[in-house]
Amino acid sequence: MDGGGVDLSMNKIIAAVAAALLTAGLSPAAVAATSAPSPTGNAHILLTADRTQGETEKVDIVWLDCPGRTEVGHPYKEDACKALDAADGDFDALRGEPQGFCTTEYAPVTLTARGTYKGRTIDWSKTYSNNCEAVRDTGAVFWF
Repeated sequence: MDGGGVDLSMNKIIAAVAAALLTAGLSPAAVAATSAPSPTGNAHILLTADRTQGETEKVDIVWLDCPGRTEVGHPYKEDACKALDAADGDFDALRGEPQGFCTTEYAPVTLTARGTYKGRTIDWSKTYSNNCEAVRDTGAVFWF
């Protein structure tokens, strides 16, 4: 096999990997953007929200680093960190917005949190009937 054949094979591999990422809903840029920032405080947690929208799935990923740098990560970091502190890092104890009303639409959302909070390992996951219920129950922590 000459050098041209190797290049063609490599191009096929790269194209296949890119197609797989796009099929999974993750662009190569999105995967690169999820690399972990350096831990800087009480919480260093990777949050994901796997949302079903119609017949497609959308995965959102963000780092919550408390107190952390303000220029990267969670778009509502201050509110999310306050909510997490109020629950002492217990995702099942997040207060959310209990007065909120949601429809009975079934569009499952699975939220996950993996990382550390004040030295404790966090490995939490919960599936909700829809995005409204997920945000209502978890509040600012999953506002992304």
